[in-house]
Amino acid sequence: MRILVLTSHLFPNYKNPHAGSFVVEQVRHLREFCDITVLVPHPWVPSLLAKLSAKWRSYAELPSEETIAGIRVLHPRRIVIPKVNSWAWMTFSVTLSYWHFLSQSFRRSASPFPRFSVSEVDLIEGHFALPDGFAAAWLGRKFGKPSLVHVHGTDVHTLPNESPLLRRLVIGALRHADGVRSVSQAIADLTIALGADADKVRVIPNGVDVRRFSLMPRDIARQQLGLDPQRRYLLYVGRLVAVKGVELLLHAAAVVMAQCLDVDLLLVGDGALRASLQAQAEQLGIPSRTHFVGVQSHDLIPLWMNAGDVLCLPSHKEGMPTVLLEALSCGTPVVATAVGGVPEIVADGKVGYLVRSRDPEELATCLLQALSQDWNRSALRDYAMQFSYERVTQQLLAMYGELMDAKRPAQSVTE
Repeated sequence: MRILVLTSHLFPNYKNPHAGSFVVEQVRHLREFCDITVLVPHPWVPSLLAKLSAKWRSYAELPSEETIAGIRVLHPRRIVIPKVNSWAWMTFSVTLSYWHFLSQSFRRSASPFPRFSVSEVDLIEGHFALPDGFAAAWLGRKFGKPSLVHVHGTDVHTLPNESPLLRRLVIGALRHADGVRSVSQAIADLTIALGADADKVRVIPNGVDVRRFSLMPRDIARQQLGLDPQRRYLLYVGRLVAVKGVELLLHAAAVVMAQCLDVDLLLVGDGALRASLQAQAEQLGIPSRTHFVGVQSHDLIPLWMNAGDVLCLPSHKEGMPTVLLEALSCGTPVVATAVGGVPEIVADGKVGYLVRSRDPEELATCLLQALSQDWNRSALRDYAMQFSYERVTQQLLAMYGELMDAKRPAQSVTE
């Protein structure tokens, strides 16, 4: 089974080397059963521009092929216009890049990647409805290959509402793909409401690497991270951006800290709101107990998950957040707002607590409940096993097989 994965921004790339870790993990597990090639476009740089600009010269020197986590990644070139990076333009530019690359691959002598040919591909999949899902659906029809679009959340609950054009592009991707994989039932419902054929949509959750995210004694994790073993820690892991609702967590943490003098807050990650959140912590009088840890290596995240007493995710919107699965796999309870696919992960009162409003008092109450409860960490990990990559991989392989079987009769009639 030979799979072509299109993922222009949900995979490590020249702008963000830490992007799409969950996609990397998914593909890495699929590699045990499939021959997989990943396409991540790099900018096309005219020779004159490379001579005039050090920045563009560095783009021109980016590799055409590399190996990431044992995965073969090819970098076709795409047209990039400075300061023009709208979703609509990205969809056009990325799709054109993939089409040019795949067309060249028919003639190996003309292709910069002579060891790759689209004729040998069994299925094309794109992660995120735009731009890669649209590209996968269009290219699948163009080259006679089954196509699969993975929808993750923002691509169906936010992008279609940003403009009529984006709505049309998202709907086009969903309707023309042979299959749509949704990471949660909540996202699947939105996908169908947008016009996707319900028979084509499958709910397959994000997975968690239960071997990497495993139980370890909390005091040992804290020792390795230089944390005080005598204190208790509220933990947030993710980007510091508006949609994640971290400002709500700070308000709730201040309430918790007023009642529990041994509680601190750890914020692992970075983003545009870091400065304003630091100012908010000052205003709330908790700067010394709010620790902005910054971006951490993915290999260190299991340590942080084991070090925290409770993981909190106060998002406004979500798809199927892997951070909750990772925490539970490490035996750490979770408190999260009941948005998107979160209620499909968090069994309320069993593995953590769901927050059903944007009231910081409600969030604080849930955090206090989680802190006061004597959790069975092994039971939390056992619960997370249902989301293991081993199970998710088998579900994806079954869907691949169904899509390829469904495509074969149509091809034989055409022939």
